Amino acid sequence: DEQDDIKVSFMRSQERDKYCHKLNLERYAAMLPTLEDGTWKTRVTKLHADTASRLAEVDSIIAATLPQMPSAERIAAALTRLQAAAITS
Repeated sequence: DEQDDIKVSFMRSQERDKYCHKLNLERYAAMLPTLEDGTWKTRVTKLHADTASRLAEVDSIIAATLPQMPSAERIAAALTRLQAAAITS
């Protein structure tokens, strides 16, 4: 059970990272056309590129982790345990 909980918790963290990186990419992409040339636009351009790179890394980690994941039933049980632990802490 503990190993399943670790894997499920890890995957949830990766999925959360992926979601946040996608949001940041959208935000940076929306900002860039409105920014004047200068230090801030250069910084946002770099943030956009770094975030795209990090998103690719997270996608790669998720793909490599999927074969290690337990069955759907065990994932559901782990989620229940993790949620119960979060409530009691």
